[in-house]
Amino acid sequence: MVASVKLEQTQSLKQTQSLKMTVQMRQSIELLQKNILDIREFLINEAEQNPFLEIDSYGDEPEPSKEPSKEGDFQQEDVYPGEISEKKELVSVDGSDDISDILNQCDWSQIKDNSGNSFGDTHVRKNSSYDIDHSFENNLISEETLSQQLDRQIVSLDVPDRERELMIYLAYNLDERGFLKESDLELARGIDCGEKLVTRARESLKRCDPNGCGCLNIHDYFNFMFVNPCMADVPKEYVPYMAKLFSEKSVTELLEKKDFDSLCEALEVDKDEFHRILAVLRSISPYPAFNFSRFKPEFIQPDLKVFMQGGEVIIHIEDRLLPTVCLNKETFEKRLDSCKDRAEKRYMKEKYRNAEWIIKSVSDRNKTLYEVASSIFSHQKTFVELGENFLKPLSLKDISEDIGRNVSTISRLTNGKYAETPHGIYELKYFFAKQVRENLATNRRLETAIKEIIENEAEEAPFSDDDIAHQLGKKGIDVARRTVAKYRLRLNIPSAKERKNNYRFSSGG
Repeated sequence: MVASVKLEQTQSLKQTQSLKMTVQMRQSIELLQKNILDIREFLINEAEQNPFLEIDSYGDEPEPSKEPSKEGDFQQEDVYPGEISEKKELVSVDGSDDISDILNQCDWSQIKDNSGNSFGDTHVRKNSSYDIDHSFENNLISEETLSQQLDRQIVSLDVPDRERELMIYLAYNLDERGFLKESDLELARGIDCGEKLVTRARESLKRCDPNGCGCLNIHDYFNFMFVNPCMADVPKEYVPYMAKLFSEKSVTELLEKKDFDSLCEALEVDKDEFHRILAVLRSISPYPAFNFSRFKPEFIQPDLKVFMQGGEVIIHIEDRLLPTVCLNKETFEKRLDSCKDRAEKRYMKEKYRNAEWIIKSVSDRNKTLYEVASSIFSHQKTFVELGENFLKPLSLKDISEDIGRNVSTISRLTNGKYAETPHGIYELKYFFAKQVRENLATNRRLETAIKEIIENEAEEAPFSDDDIAHQLGKKGIDVARRTVAKYRLRLNIPSAKERKNNYRFSSGG
């Protein structure tokens, strides 16, 4: 006996929550991302388009431009973590050079070293004089960053609020290639949430444009792009080859070694067909942030100043370049009275409300920036007094709880905003330092100490990771060898054996 299925149509009510982005909400989010020069340009443009938004004063006028090389100009090429200036051969990419070379015949490390993007860059060196040159040619406004492009997409996604907040946090913590090297467990511990939630947020981020943002590394990226399902736009007949190339570790290793004969055997193709497969590979971006890593060097204009006065930390929001704007209510009332129909009145009211919203949003942005900076430097008072070696462990969650703001709001604000301190100019996100171990140094101090040890090592006998761990112990930083290896790789410093070979090669030995 066959059971029958009865189909029928019914009506029901269902209540759901969803976020609808209004123009004003989107504008407020964008203003949080903007630095002082971006906001200046934004206000001037809006005043030109909106008759009810009037500029009383344009702020400090830019002086005639100078050459960027003069003292007092600070370029974003001088950033932390800095390259090892006297031993540039130490700088290399983290084991993914071979695949990158296969994907596109160019020098990836050179592109990275000459890139002006700000991913991961947190510290601009400068003497502590507070004399600032306001030349606009020396303070260029960058194009939209990868984090900002992802942010625009994330706020429109139909996902739970907590997941959206996490995605924004991840987007603003990507490295210069669009990767997020911390594991889901490490991230969950750092922001005090469930590992499964971080996994969902990372997977959702990977599907934003460009695809693959938030992958752990180059291998995870290619696996995501080509395996189950194939995210990359490749001809159907090549999908199985791509899947095999990046799903089977032994085959991927052959690609890294450029063992093309063995690859042909593994893929069961002849050399002509294999060259066509390589041509398809070269048409794919070698890492998610590839199109965002060719920006020209930027010049930094700090958004705030921080200094000590009478034993207290003083924070001054830099607003000298910001135009003073106000509402032109008289013009609005005249135009409203002369309107001939409802549509025209509605348009005038909308323009006036938008002018009001802009003034309120800029004010809220500055207030929030002050709150975040006050909280950061109340935690990092010893840094303001004594310098980098006295940076304390601090997380976004600490600031979030302190001022009652979402982590996503703090992520937006601290990205691309710089503070001028007695010790130099730093991006605000630099002050979020992780603790390496209980009651021990922060990750910033550990990175600095590792770089100093390697810079001072003997070229003919570089320190191993064990040696570096021993040297750190003498400085009062007790860490294991594997911890040294982890942070050495984050600094893009090769192993002792590779460094020794580099020294020999550079000296012609």
